[in-house]
This record gives sequence, structure tokens and C-alpha cells, in this order.
Amino acid sequence: MAGNEMVPVLMAFGVVSWLAICFFASTAILEYRVSRAEKLYLEPAASRSLPSDADIERLCDLTEPRRDPWVRAEPVPA
Repeated sequence: MAGNEMVPVLMAFGVVSWLAICFFASTAILEYRVSRAEKLYLEPAASRSLPSDADIERLCDLTEPRRDPWVRAEPVPA
């Protein structure tokens, strides 16, 4: 009857082994997705040229204060 004593140990070993396999598989999948995203998005973005100062000023006019639609134009008394 020594075999029956080993059943809980074998079950625990199986559970721990299954968890380890799942961990390594999910880590490999995540690493693949991150490296694929880097290849698809970061490398083309790094090869593009940066906008000039004139382009930035044209896109974002720094002389005008920002007006959000929910901000009233008149100051609110304290």
C-alpha cells in the first residue's frame, strides 16, 4: 500500500508542473507579442524625420492661450 501514499505527492507535482508550463508558455507569448509590436511600430517610427520648429509652431500656436470648451472666458471671482 505504499503506492497510495504517493498519490497526493504526484498530484501536487502534476499541478506545479502544469502551472510552470502555463507560466513559461504565457511568458513566451508575451515576449513574442512585444517583439512583434516593436518591429511593427517602433522601427518605422524611428526612421521618420522629426518635425521642424516651424511645423511645431504652426500645429500648436503658442501665442494663443488654450481655450477648452468647458472653460468660461471670463475669470471667476474668488
